[in-house]
Amino acid sequence: MKCATRIAGIWSTGPASVVASRHSLAVVALLLLAAPAVSQEFDLITPREDAPVRNADGSETFRLLPGECSDFEYFSDELQIMTSDCGRQRNRIEYYETSTSSAGDRRLYEWDIFIPEDFSYSATNARLTVGQLETGTDMLYGFELNNDGYTFRAQTCIPAEEFGEWHSISVRIQYDSTPRQSLRDQTPGVLVVECDGEVIVDGSGRPNLAEGSEIQFRYGLFGGMNIADTDNVSVSFRNVRITAW
Repeated sequence: MKCATRIAGIWSTGPASVVASRHSLAVVALLLLAAPAVSQEFDLITPREDAPVRNADGSETFRLLPGECSDFEYFSDELQIMTSDCGRQRNRIEYYETSTSSAGDRRLYEWDIFIPEDFSYSATNARLTVGQLETGTDMLYGFELNNDGYTFRAQTCIPAEEFGEWHSISVRIQYDSTPRQSLRDQTPGVLVVECDGEVIVDGSGRPNLAEGSEIQFRYGLFGGMNIADTDNVSVSFRNVRITAW
């Protein structure tokens, strides 16, 4: 099966070079971004070669189909075995960093997202994650999407009545593992999430990363396999950027 070279949806004003290869259905895209952007390498896990779909405007559309899964294997901390999305009844089309961030790093993650007006998701026993920060064995922070809206830590980012439009998201983090001595103790940790310029979460002044942990950014769709044929589990991303601040 032939595999096409893909660009992982990150835009910059500087030159970019892309290297792609295939292991099972994983695609590697190397993007060298202009300063102050951080040089990133992304892998893509997808159950089919035509996903995500790259559009003429540079955006990419991700769509989960009923019963699909990838046989790309990874280590499950929960199960303590090598497994796959197929083995865990999960459905995923998702880019993820192969490099990581750690305590002391400052990162600004930005993207535009379009959720269609007729979006629907009815899979049981699996939340739909649409953008996450992953420790490698567990999700540290994640955006969730359901029929009522796009949320972060139970705070509404995009309500359902605003589906059908492009929206801008930013997550500004300074990763920190400093223990707090009291409830009032402030640490260098920063976590500020903005949706269309409005702050919905500010968790600054606290540890936000376990000591020794490393974080990778992921974007796309990650949910269940048992999607109804009538569901439209689809989103589009554009202007995905990772910069140091």
